[in-house]
Amino acid sequence: MTRPIVFLTDYGIADEFVGICHGVMMRIAPDTRVVDLTHAVPRQDVLRGALTLGRATAYMPADAVYIAVVDPGVGSERRSIAVLAASGALLVGPDNGLLSLAWEALGGVDAAVEITSDAIVLQPVSRTFHGRDVFAPAAAHLAMGVPLGQLGSSLEIDELRVLALPGPMVAAGAIGAWVTGIDGFGNVQLNVGPQDIEAADLGAILTVGGRQAPRVGIFADVGRGTLAAIIDSQGQLALVVNHGSAAEMLGLAVGKTVVLE
Repeated sequence: MTRPIVFLTDYGIADEFVGICHGVMMRIAPDTRVVDLTHAVPRQDVLRGALTLGRATAYMPADAVYIAVVDPGVGSERRSIAVLAASGALLVGPDNGLLSLAWEALGGVDAAVEITSDAIVLQPVSRTFHGRDVFAPAAAHLAMGVPLGQLGSSLEIDELRVLALPGPMVAAGAIGAWVTGIDGFGNVQLNVGPQDIEAADLGAILTVGGRQAPRVGIFADVGRGTLAAIIDSQGQLALVVNHGSAAEMLGLAVGKTVVLE
């Protein structure tokens, strides 16, 4: 039985790139099921892709093979890697930190290789489309049960590139937060958990950018167009507007900071 593949990119769906990668994987592993996690990662936003992939791991099959392609350095000296996580899951993608939050969520790295085998990659290898020529075939071969070591030479685990997320700045009565994401509804995801709110001893109504944001359980707890703070499905604090966009209301974007009081 083949392993499932979880597929994430910043390719979008207007072009043929995602479909071609599907075709490459199907030719090698025709019975493998592919979960298209998203292909709408903001272009070249490695951190957003890493966050999205890492958050999804808890809900994916335990034996999944992850292929992630957000790759501003394609064709450069950055390595193409495949990683065995402690959980048994496998991950394929560029060595730019994109996979690092996912493998951390999966228990860390047990082994890693650089994908170089001529028996795995498609020839000739394009300098601009490693998703098709390197990552898709590598993921499909792994899904078919090909051992990790057959993809290429071993890498030292401590040489792999990782991304580090900043934590919130917590003080009595205030939290300096960082915007980790904005979803399609305009909900603003923050690097703040319930424990941070408790440590700062924030009350039932937060102040954000001069606006009040009551802490609520669901969107409908406030009226339409009203700003609120909610613990989202990832267990983190999010700023939301019922039937509206908190990002637009507050003028926030990914990577910006905001003070909660």
